[in-house]
Amino acid sequence: MQKSFFATNNYHAIIKAIAELKNRDPSLPGLGLFYGRWGLGKTEAIEHFYGESNVYYVMCEALWRVRDLLKGICDEMKLLPDYRTVDRFDQICRELRRRGESLILDEADYLFKHRIMLDMIKDMHEKTKVPIILVGMEEICGKLQKYGQFWSRILPAGIVEFQPLSPPEMILITKEWTGLEVSPEASELLCRFTEGDFRYVVGYLLEFERACAVNKTREIGLPMVEALLKKSSKKREISDRYRRGDIKHLHAVGR
Repeated sequence: MQKSFFATNNYHAIIKAIAELKNRDPSLPGLGLFYGRWGLGKTEAIEHFYGESNVYYVMCEALWRVRDLLKGICDEMKLLPDYRTVDRFDQICRELRRRGESLILDEADYLFKHRIMLDMIKDMHEKTKVPIILVGMEEICGKLQKYGQFWSRILPAGIVEFQPLSPPEMILITKEWTGLEVSPEASELLCRFTEGDFRYVVGYLLEFERACAVNKTREIGLPMVEALLKKSSKKREISDRYRRGDIKHLHAVGR
């Protein structure tokens, strides 16, 4: 399998949202929010967009405080950080205003560990008027709604909720990555079983490649998917029983 970037519906949605933020009327707010559960390809989509555009991209870290976040932004903008935190903040604001490029903060859930970091991002947007986009898990939307001062500055057109991989996308990805054909019924079952999770999908496509090679076929049909998912479900059940202590030795199962 030759895995490459695939422009999903989610990817097209973030391109549209960023364009809306960048081209908005200056009187409108310019904060954005991309969110969704793990496994839906948020970071992969953002990193690909980053490689194709002039935006600034910073991945927040769990141990960061205000000073660390500002240094991360300075590093991304190739600025030598001023020593004092307030000077560092002003330094970034001056450069953002001058350059006019958007700033994307991934793993933004970590910003809630220190409320002042969200306040600082709000102030940064107020001073620069450039789009600043937070990327986080599905819970981040509800958390931000409780923070009215921040939520009111998010442009509705700049909000993207990442969706699971759809059956039509599954068909296209399978063809592009493996050269195999997958039937609509098989793709629908696989999407339902994996809940549209990219990481799971990649693993199953490898299994289907092996099965197709053994059976000398180029088509992934419903029976093949059902058989492999049944086998996978059995393995998962055995693993769960082992973790619970219901069985003592995995190699003894099936004897």
